Amino acid sequence: MKSPRSLAGSVVLVALAGCSAEESTQTPCGAGVICAGDPDTGVRRDATADRGAADRPSSNDLGVVRDAIAIREVTRIVVDPPTATLTVRDGAPATQAFTVVGTFNDGTTRPLANGTWSMPASLVATADVNTGTVTAGGRAGGVAELTVRVPGPGGVELTATAAVTVRVERAVLVNRLVPDVIAQFAAAPTDDAARRVTVRYPLDRAMIPTNLPAPDVQWEGGAAGDFYRVRIAKPHAQVDGYLQHAGAGFGYHWPVDPEAWRALLESDPADPLTLTVDRWDAAMRQRIAGEPVTLRVARAVLSGTIYYWDLSDGRLMRLNAITGERSLTVANPPPQPSGKGAGSRCIACHTVSRDGRYLSAELWGGDQPGVAIDLTSSELARDPTPTVFGPRDDLRYLFSTFSPDSNYLVVNRGNTMRLLDRATGAVIPDSGLPADHIAHPDWSPDGMSVAMVANTNGTWAVDFNRGDIAVVPRTGTTTFGPPRIVHRGTTEADPAAGSLVVDAHPTFSPDNAWIAFQHGTNSRGGNESTHYPGRLELVGAAATPDAPSLVLANANGSGEPDSYWPNFSPFDQGGHFWVAFYSRRDYGNAQAGTRGTRRRQIWVAAISNRPAAGADPSEVPYWLPGQATGQENMSAYWAPVACRMNAERCSVSSECCSGLCDRGTDGMFVCTPPPPAMCRREGTTCSTTTDCCDGLMCFNRVCGRNPG
Repeated sequence: MKSPRSLAGSVVLVALAGCSAEESTQTPCGAGVICAGDPDTGVRRDATADRGAADRPSSNDLGVVRDAIAIREVTRIVVDPPTATLTVRDGAPATQAFTVVGTFNDGTTRPLANGTWSMPASLVATADVNTGTVTAGGRAGGVAELTVRVPGPGGVELTATAAVTVRVERAVLVNRLVPDVIAQFAAAPTDDAARRVTVRYPLDRAMIPTNLPAPDVQWEGGAAGDFYRVRIAKPHAQVDGYLQHAGAGFGYHWPVDPEAWRALLESDPADPLTLTVDRWDAAMRQRIAGEPVTLRVARAVLSGTIYYWDLSDGRLMRLNAITGERSLTVANPPPQPSGKGAGSRCIACHTVSRDGRYLSAELWGGDQPGVAIDLTSSELARDPTPTVFGPRDDLRYLFSTFSPDSNYLVVNRGNTMRLLDRATGAVIPDSGLPADHIAHPDWSPDGMSVAMVANTNGTWAVDFNRGDIAVVPRTGTTTFGPPRIVHRGTTEADPAAGSLVVDAHPTFSPDNAWIAFQHGTNSRGGNESTHYPGRLELVGAAATPDAPSLVLANANGSGEPDSYWPNFSPFDQGGHFWVAFYSRRDYGNAQAGTRGTRRRQIWVAAISNRPAAGADPSEVPYWLPGQATGQENMSAYWAPVACRMNAERCSVSSECCSGLCDRGTDGMFVCTPPPPAMCRREGTTCSTTTDCCDGLMCFNRVCGRNPG
């Protein structure tokens, strides 16, 4: 029997990456045997292979190996191929197989089979975790990083990456055009300004949010028989729409395919869109190059509901900001009981509470009764629609504004201001609100002040040609201090606009720091026969009376001033506030848009949330999708979806932001968070982020993706 000392002297020295202690005590790893049990783990112990007889380890008289056993182990890995480009055409998925190649410490290389593959979660592509096959489905283009992980020596994990570029291309043949038309636009273009089409919409350099509905591209130029290619592109996505001028009735427009538009917006989030309309001149058999139009996309998600006045029919409409769906806000307003306008159901001056729940409006015409309506009421469709208060002959007003908690209303009758209890419509006495030559109130989002127009000279709050922007501080729950002027209508930032001396329709920015307003020759914008020039300007809420304002030149556009009645949305996203206003400017062409009609339409402009002194903080606007182009539209108020928050009383689930009305601990039915199985999807309402499905956040009561 060997002594302990002699046994110790014959211990085999083993350094074996990837082997367990248990493995090392079982069947010895002989020449060519893979210690980890898989030839592709990259770890092999060779006792005699790959070396000559002189290099083999020596033995003592009992044949025990004395030298350390040689180890071959992987030291580096790479992905093959290191880069790849997948092109998804017309929605057909594209795939690419990848392998991982290991380099060993003896300099040899070979493919490995036991890597774990992954890609960041995105719409660009997905990777099979076991095989490394990447699939792009065409939902978005861009560049994604593919990563593989392999066990290395000493338990250290080795990683390698590959860059996967995905291009999304889609061709849309409108009205069943034959594919041959695509070849017409493969020819080299001719640059001829006289025969080039003119894009009328979208506007060049407009800024849009990431969830803007697909636009209607409109242009002018060409003749019957011509073909058009509308191309909208980003670095890794391209959509082509092909149309033919079929003669009389051709609209010179293409409502972009929604699925294709969505892929464009999801691709390359930081990059602008480039839009061109090329024309195939059928008579000359030439492709005429179009002038590019650029659209910039802000990392912003705008949702909620826009309430606006259809002036043509005296109706209050609402638009879904995500889908562009249009509907009547109140189908059956209380009718006028008697007098000249007996039977009228017109809704005139209106506002909506900041939580989207309550509507305040004047009925039937000028200086008529006002009402408040609960927009979440399950009886909203009743005839007549039930009201929270009014209409009462002793309660008349024009313009109004809700406190942020919706408990109070500041209302404007004639040239005075009053404070009302929202629940009853009762006038609250001794509020301290101004009682003379005052108009157009707007309560700040923090509830601490009300902006209004002071020093007016008209007989009522609708029509005046002198006015200054003032801020009235809130000194208590139902009391206010004296007004402080922050901009005089006669203070001109632009000496060339000397006739613009009237401030009107102030609106607070979401952070309470800025006030946008209408600056023109009259508080009105005009009517069918009269036009009062007006433009949008911005002033600090704490500014001194004679400080110059910032003219929102990009939002206003060129030519005669023609922008009115701004209202900020509740959103501060993508580095911008977003303001809705109306204008008589042309939207699109004469066939599909409003060109030449001077018809009022609603536009939306982004405004920097960090305005710099002396610089225009606004961007070129976009037309609010979903409007009726044949109607006169104005006075847009943007609010969250009118739904009830968690813990609020409810009768049916559709009233709840969470989508679920259930019995609470007190036995009453209240809005409650939904269970995981019925989490709220993108574009649906929510009370908090916990209501939304994984990956979504609750923005202004709507589930959406984080734009940051």
